[in-house]
Amino acid sequence: MVDGKVGFGVIGLGMGASRALQVANTAGAQLVAVADLDERRGKQAQADHGCEFFPDYRQMLERDDIDVVLVMTPSGTHMEVGTVVAAAGKHVATTKPIDVTLENADKLISACADANVVLAVDFESRYAAGNQKIKAAVDQGIFGKIILGEVRLKWYRAQSYFENSWRGTWEMDGGGSLMNQCVHWIDVLQWFLGDVESVNSQTGIFAHEIETEDLTTSLVRFRNGAFGTILSTTTFPDSRPATVEIHGDRGGAVAVNHEIDYWQHKLSFNDETDAQDADDFAFSCDGPANIVEDMIGVVLENKTPAVTGEEGRKSIEIVLSIYESAKRGEPVTLPLCSCPVQRG
Repeated sequence: MVDGKVGFGVIGLGMGASRALQVANTAGAQLVAVADLDERRGKQAQADHGCEFFPDYRQMLERDDIDVVLVMTPSGTHMEVGTVVAAAGKHVATTKPIDVTLENADKLISACADANVVLAVDFESRYAAGNQKIKAAVDQGIFGKIILGEVRLKWYRAQSYFENSWRGTWEMDGGGSLMNQCVHWIDVLQWFLGDVESVNSQTGIFAHEIETEDLTTSLVRFRNGAFGTILSTTTFPDSRPATVEIHGDRGGAVAVNHEIDYWQHKLSFNDETDAQDADDFAFSCDGPANIVEDMIGVVLENKTPAVTGEEGRKSIEIVLSIYESAKRGEPVTLPLCSCPVQRG
């Protein structure tokens, strides 16, 4: 703690640069230190926020005024870095995904439990008011029995995005458009509809020179009986808004970039006279607005974060199941074992 504020450290100043700014702009939070291998980026953050900079994150962990560490390093390093952070007695929040294998996810979850610290995964989509309203409506049966859930992410990434980078590699990125970009919306889809029972998928590399995929199509079956589809690509001519659509036998909703774009619910499937929109569903969104506010609640009020390690594990299990289905050329049933999935 720093003068009554929750002390934060940030490791990795790629994505972490925006999170450092978020800490600095959040009431009740104090950015104590940042760590990055790039001295230029570290010194810039130090100048911008008045925090301490460490080229070695292990040295940063020696500070006793840091309560929470945001692990914003490449995806395939989250377990490695997170376990060291946990061993130092700091709460851990990783950027998405939790890691790139179930084996590593389970190791990190166990390490945090053993150290008696909280593990959270920064899926910013969970904090969006529109998504929370749809989730509440699903849970309350406003849309009736859910029939179908769909994810569509059609973005553009130039080849230069992947060059001289960890992106598009199995080891550090864990996948392509599905694991890096679409995982946000996969998390939302399973949050809305619940556990996935099986997937039947295709993946391919069509427009990039990378190890991983740049296009995926997948048919999904949920344990509640609903069907689903997932389409993810970085080959579209430009980046279009990503969408999650769900509907049941009494209505449905569409979230575009996590904001409600369409909503209708009614008393019965056959009644066409009583359709109501989102304004007719009373809902109050008074929870944390981001991962920083969430972790403040963890430290000060012993709250459970929006996405725990166990919850964050679900989306990568779906992604890895899709890759496994595409590799085998046949449907795959969940759950997967935590042993490494052979991809590529």
